[in-house]
Amino acid sequence: MKQLMFFFGAFLPLQALANPPSPVVALNQYQAAIGYFRNGEQSGCGLRITGETKDNLWINALVMVSMKDSGMLFGMFKVDAKRIIMRDGKPLIQDGKLRYTSAGKIRKGWIKTDSGVQFLANENGGSPHNEGYMAPMEWDTAINLLIAIPLANFRIGFTKNEDETEDVYEFNERITQNEADRLSSCMKNLMDARERRGL
Repeated sequence: MKQLMFFFGAFLPLQALANPPSPVVALNQYQAAIGYFRNGEQSGCGLRITGETKDNLWINALVMVSMKDSGMLFGMFKVDAKRIIMRDGKPLIQDGKLRYTSAGKIRKGWIKTDSGVQFLANENGGSPHNEGYMAPMEWDTAINLLIAIPLANFRIGFTKNEDETEDVYEFNERITQNEADRLSSCMKNLMDARERRGL
């Protein structure tokens, strides 16, 4: 029996034995609808998610669905994090914009909603994008996320290259009605554009 316990102990990843990190609730949360156009036609829709932390980390994630020239749809998830530059205890602002510095390169990232819709790290072979992480996803997963995120609490997690530790942030504030309307209109226009192509 002791040999069996040693066998499982030796081959079980230490990560599986450790407790997952408790999520940090993001401050100043915001969800903004994004629309993309090509040749005067709706070609994509997305939701940009931003939040901050008490230690001046700025989190920026994007979930989007886009239409190729062929009319086929595809999804994408991107996340990055930057450190807000502080001066005399206040954020440094230049030309009306916050100034940022690197918070380290992100190796992988994921997003999960409390309603069960999720996109996990490296599901489809994501890759670094500047200092962030970007991964393709099935278009139906992207659409399901765009529907679920405005209606449920969700978490965003990412692993940095430097130390391989995972940071997890919780988002518990809802989208504004104006942004929800913009996202809904964008998605309707995108589906109409796809239908016009006979797909």
